[in-house]
Amino acid sequence: MAGQEPLRPRETLGKELKALRLQAGLTGTELAALIGVTQARVSRVETARFRPDPSEVERWLEATGADKATRRRIQQLAASAVTEVTSYRSIFRGSLLNAQQALLKQDAKAQRIRHFQPFMVPGMFHTAAYARAALLAVRTTEEGVDEAVEARLERGRRLRSPGAPEYHAIITEAALRWQPLNFKPADRSEVWRQVLAGTEPPNITVQVIPTDTPMRQAPMCAFMITQFRTETEEPTLVQVELPAVEMSFSGSEDVAAYETVWQRMVDAALSPQESAELIAGLLRQ
Repeated sequence: MAGQEPLRPRETLGKELKALRLQAGLTGTELAALIGVTQARVSRVETARFRPDPSEVERWLEATGADKATRRRIQQLAASAVTEVTSYRSIFRGSLLNAQQALLKQDAKAQRIRHFQPFMVPGMFHTAAYARAALLAVRTTEEGVDEAVEARLERGRRLRSPGAPEYHAIITEAALRWQPLNFKPADRSEVWRQVLAGTEPPNITVQVIPTDTPMRQAPMCAFMITQFRTETEEPTLVQVELPAVEMSFSGSEDVAAYETVWQRMVDAALSPQESAELIAGLLRQ
């Protein structure tokens, strides 16, 4: 249809795999038993709510008797589906609130979140004023900004609450020092206090990389690695923030690459105690 968004690889893959199951005369439960997953997982793959691993797709193709041409086409789709590029225009379509709501839902299924941020303080430590400035730094309209600010603050409250996933943030000193336009020094100091207070819950770790630290890995972009609870059956997800797009990876090789990058950031960062002392020193200044 004219004006309709093109399907993402994951959506196209889901439709193709569903068509194969139906052509083979299998119910979701029957296929699940053949490939060793749950019926719910089959449903989530077909409705593009789950990124299937290529090995799982191979079992699906085998169970449904796909021919060689179909196998090649779907194998290519599966490879594309583990990496997604989404423009911020799509992420924020209609309102700044959309992305914040998606993160709240994602956090609810998470077991462990690792977040590297070289440009600004991570969202879970934001004050209302800082959240507004950060959100508008990637969007030129203020439509829905009040609701998005509240959702971001709610995310911080949830991540600091009992039963929340493990949250480990590594921040550069430059990120701590980012000064939004028309932001008062007292406003930034309040954010630093928020970061210090946010490290009190036992599930939260914060480390800082000082500006003059020699680094093996250049701190080029923000990224977040989310590991989900076992019962969700979701693969580990890497989300990378670039100036105009967000890239999401769930393929094992891509995830392994970002695991390496993360470890290099850990190696460069101060210990949690030393990081807290650095932030406290900024406040004294």
